[in-house]
Amino acid sequence: MRTKLLAVLTFLLISTQAHAQIIDAIGGHIKDIQNRFSDHQKIDGKILKSGEIDKNAKGQDLIHNSSGTWTLIQVGKDLYLQSDENFRSSPGPDYHVYFSNLPAIKDNEEFSNKQIEVGKLQKPNGASFYKLPTDKIENVNSVLIWCKQFKEYIGSANLKLLN
Repeated sequence: MRTKLLAVLTFLLISTQAHAQIIDAIGGHIKDIQNRFSDHQKIDGKILKSGEIDKNAKGQDLIHNSSGTWTLIQVGKDLYLQSDENFRSSPGPDYHVYFSNLPAIKDNEEFSNKQIEVGKLQKPNGASFYKLPTDKIENVNSVLIWCKQFKEYIGSANLKLLN
């Protein structure tokens, strides 16, 4: 009797957790769709680096992908990552922006604590900007879009110095 009760309770707990994750994913997708129609958000400053999302990266597939330009912009002493109006990503529930001083990762297995989270992706289609927690240009050599909930690579770009 005790074993059956424990089995039922375990099933209910797992089932409840799965339902919560599904509900979170649905809510994230709804927010993603709403943000696709929001206005572009741009910041004015000195453009230091720029790069294109690598559309041939191993982690890109039909469901998990992005494209477009990202730039590193300096305003005073502050640094910002800016997605361009041409930025596009596949729909997702929990996309976040990361940066690193290393080259861009190309797939899920490469994700590590060397990628520094900036915040939730604000606009999955178009321009938005993100203040970085560093003021050192050499700390920002790549940008990554990552689905935090499902641990999925969405896209990345190496950022190169502009002359």
